Amino acid sequence: MPARTAPPPATDVVGLALKVLAAQGLSRSAAHAALVSMAQDRGLPVARCAALVVAAVDGRAS
Repeated sequence: MPARTAPPPATDVVGLALKVLAAQGLSRSAAHAALVSMAQDRGLPVARCAALVVAAVDGRAS
């Protein structure tokens, strides 16, 4: 059974999510705007939405 590691701090998760969105061809400012928009649409804090983006890329359920 793999050991569980602590989740990265929120600022790291947001940075990782921005990198994921930038890899899709968005500029950094457009990636940030998209992340904020996704969070607002779902009624979530930006850090939580970012964690969901990162989890989706990692193939984990959050």
